[in-house]
Amino acid sequence: MQAVNREDRAKQFAPFDALTGLREALKRKEAEHERQAKKELTEENELLINNVMTSLERGDSVRVTRWHEGRYIVLEDALCRIDTVSLRLVTKNFSIPFSDIVALEKL
Repeated sequence: MQAVNREDRAKQFAPFDALTGLREALKRKEAEHERQAKKELTEENELLINNVMTSLERGDSVRVTRWHEGRYIVLEDALCRIDTVSLRLVTKNFSIPFSDIVALEKL
C-alpha cells in the first residue's frame, strides 16, 4: 500500500469553490446594498458645523462624520488645518472635502 502525503490528503477535504468568482460577486452586491442616499444638510446642521469649524485650532481632536462612497463614516483624528482654498478639513490621517462633512465635533 502506498503512503499518502498529508498535504495531498488534506486537499481532498478542502472546500470546493464550484463557481469561481461567486464570493467576490456576492461581496460587491452586498456593498451595493449597503449604500445609502446622501441626506441633505439642514441649515441648522450647516450652522453647527460652521460654528465648530471656526472654533477649531491646530491639534484639536475632532470627530467627523463624513459621506464617502455611498455610506457614512465616523473618523476621529487630530486637526492639522482647515484649507479654505481647496475647501478641505485636513487631519493627521485624512483630507476631507467640506461637502462630505455631515457632522463635526470637537472632542
